[in-house]
Amino acid sequence: MDWFLVAVAVVGFLILLVINVYLIVAYQHPDDKNEAYFPKFLILIGFTLAQGSVLLLPLDVANNAAYTGCAYSSSSCGGLNMSLVWEIIYLTILTYVILLIPFAIFYYESDDGLGNAKNSMFCSALKYEIVVLVCSVLTLVLMYTYLGYTEIPVSTYALTVVDNTVGSITAGSWTDTSNPPPFSDLTTTDFENAENALPSTTSTITMLVTFPIYCMALLGFVGWFFFVFFAGVGLASLPVDLICGYVYRPRHMDAIEFAEAQLSVRTRVNELIEIGELLKRERAAKEDSSQGYWARRRGNKADRQTVNKFKQAVYMLENDVEELKLCHENYASYNPLIPIFNLFLGIIAMVLSLLWILQICLFILPSPPLTPFLNDYFEWFDTWFSLFGVISVAVFSFYLECCVVKGCFKFGVRFFFITLHPMKLNGTYMNSFLFNLGLILLCSLPVVQFSTIAFADYARFTNVNQIFGVQIKYLQFFSYFWTTNAFIYAILGMAVLSTAYLMCKPRDLPADPVKLRENLKMNRRR
Repeated sequence: MDWFLVAVAVVGFLILLVINVYLIVAYQHPDDKNEAYFPKFLILIGFTLAQGSVLLLPLDVANNAAYTGCAYSSSSCGGLNMSLVWEIIYLTILTYVILLIPFAIFYYESDDGLGNAKNSMFCSALKYEIVVLVCSVLTLVLMYTYLGYTEIPVSTYALTVVDNTVGSITAGSWTDTSNPPPFSDLTTTDFENAENALPSTTSTITMLVTFPIYCMALLGFVGWFFFVFFAGVGLASLPVDLICGYVYRPRHMDAIEFAEAQLSVRTRVNELIEIGELLKRERAAKEDSSQGYWARRRGNKADRQTVNKFKQAVYMLENDVEELKLCHENYASYNPLIPIFNLFLGIIAMVLSLLWILQICLFILPSPPLTPFLNDYFEWFDTWFSLFGVISVAVFSFYLECCVVKGCFKFGVRFFFITLHPMKLNGTYMNSFLFNLGLILLCSLPVVQFSTIAFADYARFTNVNQIFGVQIKYLQFFSYFWTTNAFIYAILGMAVLSTAYLMCKPRDLPADPVKLRENLKMNRRR
């Protein structure tokens, strides 16, 4: 075992723990400062798991030392059982997604601020969690029982090996048949020459994958739908929002401009107070009415969208009030480097998004790939300072996770189908932490799988490539999505559509209070 790799993994884990403790302390709401220790512990370990799963990819590359025989002989490799590590990490993430996070959210949100007893909150959360757990376990067991087989295509080539050297070949040769090299010294080019020159037969090997591998496949399959949608939106919106943070930065106002802006804010506050009162009356009237199931269902859907619009308007108002104070009252204390830093990050994000799009178009989708592109960049770093290659892979993968969170928030701000859960300094409640953690964990496996596909040359000898590129890729039912690159085309399409949309409407605008009032009045008449 390479103890240097073990030490690097342990030190990396401790660094992630420290960073995540700082994030929780910096972002938590003052109301949660000395409370909600159980959700905070889950968040700490959960964020570390998500980040660690991304960092396992370069660790897997280093452990296999660019040698395809590491699975059978670890003498020239790191000696770590990375297959077992991957299975443990993702089974733990599965436990988080279907057990711990839903229970914590149910428990946390059952506290309505009216002094509910702890046992009542526990029973309420347990009731909902049992439903989630039963549905998840049944789905997983039934699908594994009937669809747990992978059908791996295998091409067989005619080859004679004598005394551990390549002997006669039916058609063509490796390099020099009169002085054949040891079999273990053959290069990728040698095998490519053989593939082109030797007669071959194609067959299929059908085998039952292990239960942990199938758990990874199903978890990743579900996560891909969220990943495609939110990461596609985030690839466009993350650089746009950062650059807008510079373009629309707070500017100094004189007394007259400040007074006019204050009047506009007061008007918005009064409108939102009125809408809040209408929401209360509507809910009270709904509780007193005796509607049928479908009528209640339609009413709840309309009510949910109205509440989401109301929350978005309140959130936008809070941000505008903070910026307004910076434009006049607190302008002297405003740090002018913040918008410049946003512009710098926005340019970096734009470059990373563009590189991801190019990697998809140049390497993933064409067959054969037009160019290895980023794979050459990572491998070039490995030739002289491998740490830069590891950091680069981590940056590209972490950027995808940031795009997922940004895409989810951007969609909630613009279309109101999901509840807003923004991450704000000194203003993030635990339920928002848990929601974002669940989303990140659910998308962590697609992030690693997508990175493995995108950096296939760099990660060609890794254990995770054998898992995703062989066993999971050819699983029954799932194989269609992987072999046709359906998800890859979808994420590329979402990124292009989101870019076009944000070019037309780059700024987020608050929900129209007039339309909110009209919707509430229409709901009351129904």
